[in-house]
Amino acid sequence: MKFKESFTTPIFAIIIYLMMFASKFLKEPLIRAGGNSYLSVIILQLMIFFVPAVFFCRLKGVGYASRLNIRLFSPTKAGAVITAALVLTFGSILIRFIQIYLLDMTSFSYSPFESFIGEASDNSFIFTATTFAIMPALSEELIFRTIMLTEYNEGGYGAINATIITSLLSAFLFFTPEAFPIRFLSGIILAAVTYATGSSISALISHLIFNIYVVFGEKYIIRAMTDPSNKIIGVFTFSMLFLILTIILLGELEHCFRKSGISGAPSPSYLLKKTEDGSTPDVSATEAEENEVVKKALSDRSKATIEAFFSPTFLICLMMYLIAMFGFI
Repeated sequence: MKFKESFTTPIFAIIIYLMMFASKFLKEPLIRAGGNSYLSVIILQLMIFFVPAVFFCRLKGVGYASRLNIRLFSPTKAGAVITAALVLTFGSILIRFIQIYLLDMTSFSYSPFESFIGEASDNSFIFTATTFAIMPALSEELIFRTIMLTEYNEGGYGAINATIITSLLSAFLFFTPEAFPIRFLSGIILAAVTYATGSSISALISHLIFNIYVVFGEKYIIRAMTDPSNKIIGVFTFSMLFLILTIILLGELEHCFRKSGISGAPSPSYLLKKTEDGSTPDVSATEAEENEVVKKALSDRSKATIEAFFSPTFLICLMMYLIAMFGFI
């Protein structure tokens, strides 16, 4: 019996959530053991993200990796990648302003592994960047913008549904309300970059740049935010930068999509019509067939949306987040 992607993909997320939750109990023993904090965090991330990813890909069968969007992107699309990282950075700063002045939040975390930074015996840039910026970017992009986004795409749920639901699954990951809006925003932006460039490597680079800011720069920005004298000028400055960069990013994304259309880049496999045996033909659909596919896609959009967002396994993911957020686990 074959299960739909809207059912199996959240199960993959549930496994990662459970392993992430279990890792919280390992922090104190690892610190007391006096081992290398950097190595401990790297091993935890390998166990939580990479091991389940390998098993999931193996279960999907031979050739599954070739269907993932792990490919280099054109250098002409680098502008979108860099701009996306800047939009995410300034967007996160504005969210922090809201949390500080409207929600009265004073402590923040973006990753559960950040607490290990203070325990590291050697706070060198290379070790810290590798453990707390590069590895998280690799781990999360492999799961959310590579595997999960592909799963929802191939399930026929549409780019918008796939973007929103994978962004939610990413935002649920660390079970903290203060991290949710930033992680959801990052999911939307990174998925958009993935679609525009046709490569999850582009999202990885944008995510990595943002992580460098979070690890090394956010504490200084937050320290400046908590000074009331910086409130007005800070909100104005970062709001303007965010709006300007967002407009630039939208232009860059539009340029990427237009160039792909003009160049005649092949459509992803999930957009091509399937043969009766489920395989994807190696030729483009005729214009009449494409029109029929579009009509059918529009008529099925509501059904696909309900199926994706009301899947029992996705609702379990939501329930796990809510339970953790209210402190029951």
